[in-house]
Amino acid sequence: MKLRNLTLSTKFTLAIGLILFTFCAIFSLLLYLHLKNMVIEDAEKKTLIVMTKTSAIGSYVREVLRPRMYEILHDTSYKEDFVIEAMSTTYVRLNVMSRVNETLPDYTYRRVSVNPINPSNKADPLHEEKISYFQQNRSREFWNGIVKIEGQEFLMRVKPVIAETECLKCHGDLSEAPTGLIKRYGLKSGFGWRDGDVVGVDSVAIPLAAAMGEIKDIAISTFIFGFTALLFLFISLHGAFWSLVSKPLSSLKVIFDRIAKGAHPLSQDVPVVSKDEIGELTESFNQMTRHLFNAQENLKKNAETLRSTVEGISDPLALVNPDCTLEITNHAYRKWVSKRINAVFTSKCYPENCDADTMYPVCFLEKLKREKRAVSEYWEGNDGRYYYMHLYPIFDDYGNVTKAVHYVKDITDKKQMEEQMRMSEKLAAVGQLSAGIAHEINNPLGGIRLCFNNLMTTDMDMETRKMHIDVINSGLSKIQDIIKQLLDFSKKSSLSVSPVSINSLIDNVLKLTEYLITEKEIKIVKNLSQELPEIMVDPNKMEQVFLNIMLNAIQVIDGKPGSLTIETSSDDGYCKASFADTGSGIPDEVLPYIFDPFFTTKPVREGTGLGLSVSKSIVEQHNGEILVETSKAGTRFTVKLPLTKWKN
Repeated sequence: MKLRNLTLSTKFTLAIGLILFTFCAIFSLLLYLHLKNMVIEDAEKKTLIVMTKTSAIGSYVREVLRPRMYEILHDTSYKEDFVIEAMSTTYVRLNVMSRVNETLPDYTYRRVSVNPINPSNKADPLHEEKISYFQQNRSREFWNGIVKIEGQEFLMRVKPVIAETECLKCHGDLSEAPTGLIKRYGLKSGFGWRDGDVVGVDSVAIPLAAAMGEIKDIAISTFIFGFTALLFLFISLHGAFWSLVSKPLSSLKVIFDRIAKGAHPLSQDVPVVSKDEIGELTESFNQMTRHLFNAQENLKKNAETLRSTVEGISDPLALVNPDCTLEITNHAYRKWVSKRINAVFTSKCYPENCDADTMYPVCFLEKLKREKRAVSEYWEGNDGRYYYMHLYPIFDDYGNVTKAVHYVKDITDKKQMEEQMRMSEKLAAVGQLSAGIAHEINNPLGGIRLCFNNLMTTDMDMETRKMHIDVINSGLSKIQDIIKQLLDFSKKSSLSVSPVSINSLIDNVLKLTEYLITEKEIKIVKNLSQELPEIMVDPNKMEQVFLNIMLNAIQVIDGKPGSLTIETSSDDGYCKASFADTGSGIPDEVLPYIFDPFFTTKPVREGTGLGLSVSKSIVEQHNGEILVETSKAGTRFTVKLPLTKWKN
């Protein structure tokens, strides 16, 4: 079971238990280490005392007893020249310590050498190691530490034995050694010492096993006693914690669970039985439930308001799943579904039916899921009506489209009104062009009339007659072209896109306005890019846009010499056509309204106020935009149209 899944009471129990166990263990360990240090310090003091006493005995024998014995032996002519029991410092020390060991058997004293006279004083490997240590560290006066001897630990103090002049009487030159000493131990070893050499060590060892066992028992007993005492304390704390904390929290948890299951009303407070932190928590809990209750009531009201709002929307609105199933719909959407209008989702998705020429709602949904952005399209249904369709994506935490808001609007009436507005503006433009058209027609008519009069009243040869007839035919053809161009421009037509050169559209419009431009002496500056590709537009409607802009430019230049600069270019996926006049510019207070329907600054009967509004609508229908820049030096209108293939 994971720790985070445990109850608060269990976590508290485990935490306190672990703390108490750790505390007891650390305390016992520290106590053990403290007692161990005390035992070692005590043992070091005892070894120092023993070593000091044996050194004192040796000094007494060497400095007092031995010289006196030499005097006595010399005066009495004793036959022995060396009495080992009174003159050997090693012998005396070892015998004194053997008597001490009868009372204190734990002390072990040894005086050994690598080259002793007495073979029993031969150094073992441990003492040989210490002799070697002092030979390499002549400045060291002693060594003490813990060593293992036959599997047991001993605290040992070791002191070097350094050969002095007094020692060389027995251990120096063999020829000078006492005969009594040679007679007792022979000539095998113990001779040839030199003054100042480290020839052996004195050592005192005390066993630590008993003392260490005692302090271990003390540490374990302390741990058990302390842990038992703390365990009782822990049980008391746990009981108090359960009574004061766990039990009230458990009660709150039960109420939480009942609230989650809907069995406990949010408006009902939990009784506050204390004024401590648990009581404050309970009061905070009551405040939270009251806030939740109020939020729940507000949410219900808002949900009802939202439902009423959505239901009251006259246009179809729905929440659609990625498989085209409907999750939420309003009344208008359900009505369209019942009528099986194909602008709404009425069945499951069949994206394989989507192609460039036949688009259904499922195709727009697939586009939304693929591009992960809102989709807005104008769409003509199979019923001949026009719709504006909008799909807005809803994403999950990973950026995947989980649902879509579908909004549909029937814009057939709006389309018809826009078409009427376009026709009105076309007729207004035709009115403005009438003078130029009359001039264009009167010129060939005058020539035709003159030729007819000559044919009727004058005798002429066949060649002259043929020439007059050719002039009449040429004039009639010119009149026919002008009338046809005017009819093509003014007739009502649905949006019909085809690949066309934007430069050719501008040239056609310049032909229609040629008379007005010439009459008002306006200079035309053309900078048309010859590298522009053909774009997909409705030629008739786009000519109307260019004509409206050019007529406005001709009007603002009225009464003064001026110029109209027309430029075309391509940039960033768009084809651009700009028209810059040298008029007086658009006032700041007028600029925000120039694209509003029926807004005009022209005198009465000289404008409908629909020109720029209709032009903006046509350009946006082609997924483009109109930009305007103005100053006192003139105004520039720029039409941007996408270079990519446009879809109706």
